[in-house]
Amino acid sequence: MLHEMALGGIFYSPMLIFVLISLVVATLLRTLIHKSVLSRLVWQEAWFDVSLFVCVLAVVTYVLTSMD
Repeated sequence: MLHEMALGGIFYSPMLIFVLISLVVATLLRTLIHKSVLSRLVWQEAWFDVSLFVCVLAVVTYVLTSMD
């Protein structure tokens, strides 16, 4: 079960933490893919970036919520 976290008297959703982690991981993956030969396979970069972020967010959410 997801519970909000208190930091400095302010409650934060765990999804905020998941999004920040996913953003960092997706940015690193995007950089690696665009610098490699795989970038030729990407047709629409914007759609690729969004789908990569959504996939990473799903994995991060699954991994971090299954630790409970």
